[in-house]
Amino acid sequence: MSAGKQPLWYLFLLLKNRWFLVKALLVVMIPTVVITFLMTKKYTVTSLIMPPEEQSASGLTIAGLGLAEFAGYFGGGMGFSLPLMTTLSDVYEEILNSRSLEESVIFATSFLDSTDLRRMYESDPQQGLYWARKKFRDGYEVSISPTGFLKIEFTFSDPEYAVEVSEAIIAALDSINREITSSRLEQARMFLEQRAMMAESSLAGASEAIRVFEARYGLVAPEEELLGYISNLAQLKAEYAMLMTEISAMRQGISGAPSATLLYNQRKAAELLGVIKMLESGVPAPGYEDIMPSLSLEEYPGISLEYAVLRADYEMSLQITNAVKISLQEAVAAEERQQTHIRVLDPPRHPGWKSRPKKILIWIEVFLITFLALFSFLVARENLRSVKNNSPELWDPWRKLLEDIRKDLSFGRRR
Repeated sequence: MSAGKQPLWYLFLLLKNRWFLVKALLVVMIPTVVITFLMTKKYTVTSLIMPPEEQSASGLTIAGLGLAEFAGYFGGGMGFSLPLMTTLSDVYEEILNSRSLEESVIFATSFLDSTDLRRMYESDPQQGLYWARKKFRDGYEVSISPTGFLKIEFTFSDPEYAVEVSEAIIAALDSINREITSSRLEQARMFLEQRAMMAESSLAGASEAIRVFEARYGLVAPEEELLGYISNLAQLKAEYAMLMTEISAMRQGISGAPSATLLYNQRKAAELLGVIKMLESGVPAPGYEDIMPSLSLEEYPGISLEYAVLRADYEMSLQITNAVKISLQEAVAAEERQQTHIRVLDPPRHPGWKSRPKKILIWIEVFLITFLALFSFLVARENLRSVKNNSPELWDPWRKLLEDIRKDLSFGRRR
């Protein structure tokens, strides 16, 4: 029956050694059942945070940048641009898994006392924090759902304490987010205040230049074509000033635009400055021929030409000043407005039932592992007996080797 190793042979082997299997399984399973009932119950508190939304601000823009961009809100308020295929949920996950957040929660919830690590921390703070973080991570898990929701799980023997720790985790995340947001808003406000002072100074200078001009030459009434030239030139200068504002914001880290955008804007500003200089000198710039008056600028009186440039500077400064002041007011209002950007869909609550230990799963796993180990032992023992009885020539070298090993062991004991 054993030659072919048919399924019936294995069944026969099991039935033949049934009492051995029953006794061995009982020896293993009874202590396992007792131990599982003695194991400490643990509870998992689950919190669900909605994915952060892109922050926006209404109102005018400066240099193509809205107030949100000045505040550093690129895709949710963290204050930087995100790499390809990276979402704000990924950023929040990194923050939730950061050492800073873990240590903040450990100190805020007396985790050292709950894990009996206070004495170790007082004798060696670094080692105490290391073991505290290690134990904290044993019951702490952060994951992102396919829809981008953040799932926070904390497991501890006391469910109420697990709720307290989960609340502290969310509070720490919200505090970090507020700190980053406030810093960006303050930086944006200071930037706009500086730009407002510069714009007012430029406007005052342009106004004084026109006043001095009119005091010397009297009022100048430019022709209709020259008025169009003044308006278009002022618009180009305003566009150039806006580009320079955007470039300055990028260099100071207020804007999270990539370096490629900065290089593009610098090249565009340089080209625009060249066009402005050509127009002011009376040379038609390529692509801007319609801006030039139908008559050559040389045919206009010199006073009119000088007045046209001064008037264009004044209108440009006035446009920039008004736009910057409005954006500055929005920045001040945004900085003073207190609001949280962390929205909790499922707040931490008592789970209602333990999560560990899962007794039935433990029993099934131990039973299967023990049964497979015993079954393998029986098959190996049966094959060994078959070799001894049917093929003594194959067993003889092994028998001699075992006798030599036994002699070596007995010699070692005598020594």
